[in-house]
Amino acid sequence: MLSLAGVRVRREHALDLARRLARVGSDSTARMLLDAVTHGHDIVALGPDDRARILAVLEDPPSGLSELRRALFDELNWQRSATGGF
Repeated sequence: MLSLAGVRVRREHALDLARRLARVGSDSTARMLLDAVTHGHDIVALGPDDRARILAVLEDPPSGLSELRRALFDELNWQRSATGGF
């Protein structure tokens, strides 16, 4: 399992996420996930752009990725409220 944004994601869901990202042209984030799966990494450090790309492809997430979407969405809302971005 990978840890993305503090959320444990099963290998098959990480691969699904990488496929979704590649489909919309977010190749660098997709490659990062594929490398992590391939090399057996436990934790994947996501930058702000990676987080935004993942949120963009998880509009209607499958059950295995809904917790990740919720965590990223909550973090984004917290950041916006902390900086007055709403």
